[in-house]
Amino acid sequence: MDLTTTPGYIAGFPDELSLRELGGQIAADGRTVRHGLLYRGAALIDLTDAQKALVNSFGLRFLLDLRAEGEAEGKDDYVPAGCEYVRMGGMEDEDGLEVDFSPKGIARLQGKFAEYGPGLMQQLYASMAFGNRAVHTLMERFVAGQAPLYFHCSAGKDRTGVCAALLLTALGVPDQAIIDEFLLTNQYRASIINLPADQIPQWVGETERANWAEVNGVNAASLQAVFAAIDERHPTREAYFADEFGLDAKTLASVRDRYLE
Repeated sequence: MDLTTTPGYIAGFPDELSLRELGGQIAADGRTVRHGLLYRGAALIDLTDAQKALVNSFGLRFLLDLRAEGEAEGKDDYVPAGCEYVRMGGMEDEDGLEVDFSPKGIARLQGKFAEYGPGLMQQLYASMAFGNRAVHTLMERFVAGQAPLYFHCSAGKDRTGVCAALLLTALGVPDQAIIDEFLLTNQYRASIINLPADQIPQWVGETERANWAEVNGVNAASLQAVFAAIDERHPTREAYFADEFGLDAKTLASVRDRYLE
């Protein structure tokens, strides 16, 4: 796939950063998500001066770092001047603790991955749609119009993917289009997904090594689990946004007018 032809592509960054915008997505009412307002990707670390200049050109007003504390330690984001930065783990376990995808954190999760398989990620994905502090923080800034904004996790695929899906759902983009946008991550991260076995880092555990491609990509079933969980609890998506985030019909319409054209 030629990524340059896909909606949201931004030149000047390595594909592995998975940095793109949500502009260009088409809502059910025929309007299009405005360009230059909603950006997603991986952590903004180890950027070149040219890449920092590109980030500066976004005019970001808010940057949400969805990494757990252990993932972000010693790997500070590049934060443009005048941009509010918040770090808040995007996934939480049943005890309300941040799910940590640092090498040490992944090692601790190996047992759960081995026990639950793909079902664990589906559970974690779906849990983000309800009572998640990071998602609520993002939605508050989104509704308040504190854009352009950027949100990311370590790889820019799972936690970031759920957040992108929820923002696009709020804007009335159809599920299939959201899933298609989500699956673009597999194209951006193709070089990592297809990494030869002898180049996989030594710290990677046996379970993750055996499932390298699956672990480093995304699949539609995980995102569909989010939609299914929302629809199981709420009669409509509008009801979900009203119940979960306090967005009544008037507010939701106003948000769509701000971000769609």
